[in-house]
Parts: sequence; structure tokens; C-alpha cells
Amino acid sequence: RAGIPLSVMKVLDPRQLKPDSTETEIILTVFDETIVKLEITRLIPRIIGSLERFARMLGPEITSSLLELQKLSVEIQDLLTSPGDEERRRHVEQCLKCSLRNTLRLFLANPLLYHGLKYEVWVRESAADVFIKAFKEFRDFTLERLLTSPDEEKEKIQFMEDISLQIEKNMETISSLQAELEAAIQTRDEEINSKDKKIESLKTSMENLAKECKADIQQITKEGEKQQKEDEKASQDMCARLQQDVLCLRAQFKALVLEHRASELVLRKVKGR
Repeated sequence: RAGIPLSVMKVLDPRQLKPDSTETEIILTVFDETIVKLEITRLIPRIIGSLERFARMLGPEITSSLLELQKLSVEIQDLLTSPGDEERRRHVEQCLKCSLRNTLRLFLANPLLYHGLKYEVWVRESAADVFIKAFKEFRDFTLERLLTSPDEEKEKIQFMEDISLQIEKNMETISSLQAELEAAIQTRDEEINSKDKKIESLKTSMENLAKECKADIQQITKEGEKQQKEDEKASQDMCARLQQDVLCLRAQFKALVLEHRASELVLRKVKGR
């Protein structure tokens, strides 16, 4: 706020405005009293509904006034729901208005009581709250118009134009930065996409290599098993042939032994003669 002129600050923040004439003070007083009356009127139904609770806080005079107001409210409701004496209805309406004005006067005469009740009485938010809020904004707007001189109005307009121009420049800067950011994001996304493709390609190559290695291993294993079976069969055949040869040699050896023994026997007989 350091760069904002004081007069503009006053215009932008109505709380900093100070009445500078009797007429302005009167208008402001009327506005403020009306706001208080609206807020009190909003609280009255709730207070009447819990009158025993608030009786000591309100005092006998206000309590009596509220009871009278309640009585007249019930009576006017009965008259409105059941058409009857029109003159009687107008009379009760007039009495109700007078009673309400008197009740509001009593509350206005005791501002501490009113402010205390604002924190004691809970009322569900309704259309009345919206109206009161709008009326307060209207009060601030009216006060602003009353206290703004022509020079201050010009200064305010110039200030708002400067602000608008600054906002426009800021928006241009933001747009430029946004474009740079989008370009950087796009470049980053393209790089990431390229790396993802490379990774996917390497992954596919590794998977294919693994499949090929697995197939080679299976082929080698199959051929090894086949060769092992062939070697085992050849070995078995060789063993069978060797066993057959051994049997033949044993038979030949036995025949030779028998032949040798027969020859030896013949020789012994010859020597014995």
C-alpha cells in the first residue's frame, strides 16, 4: 500500500473515511441507526421465543414491550388468516408499528445491551441477513460518494487506470512466461518420449535375446540328451560284443586245455612203454 495515495486509500477503504460536515454526519447516523434497527428486528423473534432466558438481561421495560409486541403480532396474524373487521385490522397494525418503534427505541437507548444480545442470540441465516449486508454496502458506497471530492475522484480514476494498465502488462508477462513454460514442457515431454522409446527398444531386444538364448539352450540340451542316448546304446552294444568275445575265448581256452591234456596223456603213455 506504500505507493497508493492517501486520498485513494480513503476511497478504496470506507473505514478510513471521516465525516467532514454536519450533513454527512446526519446521513451517516441515519444509516447506522437503520442498520441497528434492522439487526434488532432480525433478533426480536428469537428473543421473544426465549424471553424467560433473556428477561433479566433485558430488564422489565424492554421485556414488557416485547410481550406487548408478541401479543399484537399474534393478534394481527389471527386477523390476517380469518378475514373480519377491516377497521380492527388497521388499528392493530398501527398499534403493532407503534409497539415495534417503541421497542427499537428502547434498544437504541441501550447500545451495550444490543451488542451483548448479538453474541447471545443465535439466528439462522436468512434473506434478512442478505438485505442487511447489502444495506451496509450501500451505506459505505453512499459515504464514499459524499466524502469524495472532484479531485479525489479524478485521482481515483487515474489510479484505477494505472492499476488496469499494470494488470494488462502483468497479464502479457504471464502469457509470455506461460508460453515459455509450455515450450519447455513440450521439449521435456519429447525428450522423455524419446528415452521411453529407447528403453522400450532395449527391453524388446533383451526379451528377444533371452528367447533366443532359451531356444539355443533347449536345442543344445536336446542334442546333448540325444548324443548321450546314442553313446549309451553304443556302449551297451560294445559291452555285449565284448561279453560275447569273452565267452568265445573262454570256450576256445577250455577246448585248448582239454586238447593239451589229451596230448599230455598220450605222451605219458608213449614214455611208459
